Amino acid sequence: MEFRQLELLAGVIDAGSLTAAATRCNLSQPAISQQIQALEEEIGEPLLIRRARGIEPTAAGLKVLEHARRLLGERDRLRDAFAERRELRQGRVSFGIIPTIAPYLLPRWLGPFRRDFPGITVAISEARTDELVTRVADGGIEFAVLSDVPDHDRQKWSLQVRELFREPLLLAAPAGHPLALRKAAPNPSDLDAGELIHLKGGHCLADRTLRLCRIREPNPGLQCDQLDTALSMVASGLGVTVVPKLATEKRPLDGIVVRPFAGKGLHRVIALMKRRGTKDTPAAAELLKMLVP
Repeated sequence: MEFRQLELLAGVIDAGSLTAAATRCNLSQPAISQQIQALEEEIGEPLLIRRARGIEPTAAGLKVLEHARRLLGERDRLRDAFAERRELRQGRVSFGIIPTIAPYLLPRWLGPFRRDFPGITVAISEARTDELVTRVADGGIEFAVLSDVPDHDRQKWSLQVRELFREPLLLAAPAGHPLALRKAAPNPSDLDAGELIHLKGGHCLADRTLRLCRIREPNPGLQCDQLDTALSMVASGLGVTVVPKLATEKRPLDGIVVRPFAGKGLHRVIALMKRRGTKDTPAAAELLKMLVP
């Protein structure tokens, strides 16, 4: 049973004759008769009665017509829905992002997308790198924006990781702190474990900061969950911290001096992670165009 056969059956019944149906459908009468006959053979009953004044449906023909109209209507609605998805009038995109970049990147990236495509539903999962790796691998989200994906995870889960940009890591110190006052640019090794304000374990930025500063046992009394909290602690004179550049552009930095480190400077790699071999939905593809020019 094919949609075309159902369309022709409905067309013949609506037109009342093979001649009229052939004209409307731009087909020959024998071609229409052949399709109707094939449908009757599959159903096992005659669907049309041929009379001198035209065509009338049998009881079986009316029953098939009832279902045909419903099926054809559902088909057309499905076509329309996916046409709207292609044209981005509706649809859904789901992605993940790490919390140390979400507050700073989303407004400049997601804001324009929402203005251009208000019919697209956006679902965001804010989580740490290890959780986002799992969510992408099991198909829970389409992609993730994150940092420091371990090589063994890329291979284990067949993940595709593409570098988006490198974000400088900067020293944030109270305005009167020696590292803020001296002329020479600081080195990561200049930071003292006892005064380093750091994110709690599990944040990839926390792990990277401790490695760069060669600190194994940071002060447990100076840990927090958010970069804004870390900067507030710095402004209060509690210590110094290492922050990504984007975090320093979002809020006032009263009482804080932000400095690059010596040498080539420090950075973290912000990357896009997807499963290998997966095709982006139309909404995801358009959103990624704004993120990846």
